[in-house]
Amino acid sequence: MNSNENPVTTNIPTFVVKAGKDRIGGTLHVFDAQISVKISSHDTRGAFAVMETSTPPKSGPPLHLHQREDEWWYILDGNFLFEDGNTFHAGPGDTVFAPRRTRHTFQNVGTVPGRALVTVVPGGFEMFFQEISAAVLPGARLDPVVILPIFQKYGLEFLGPPLNKR
Repeated sequence: MNSNENPVTTNIPTFVVKAGKDRIGGTLHVFDAQISVKISSHDTRGAFAVMETSTPPKSGPPLHLHQREDEWWYILDGNFLFEDGNTFHAGPGDTVFAPRRTRHTFQNVGTVPGRALVTVVPGGFEMFFQEISAAVLPGARLDPVVILPIFQKYGLEFLGPPLNKR
């Protein structure tokens, strides 16, 4: 084999996801955010997934911890406050990385929706978002009886309320 040959044949076709479109058939509504899966774990044989998120002002997820995934955000628009035991701000062009087993949360502290590209490694976390989106209506109160089994199924620990509820 010469150095230009790739010993691994992926059989994964090249694809384009047009603006406003996704890979799973619709936008997900999770903890007040809208999530569009741009590259699913099915596209990458489980290696990673990429999502575009839109988080309304003063919103964000509950404090949680991933047992399985590293999570990376690239902020496109808006201003966010992240918390992992310490607090720090991130705005357009900033990158935030939370390794697996790191407790974290964030809140859009701006006055307009905040957008980010989010990558999780390994993939599969988008399936958690699909299940939460199906189980909890937009704007509904977080019912532990409903969400905790989904958290556990995907190796997440629910550690506390979102920043806006503290």
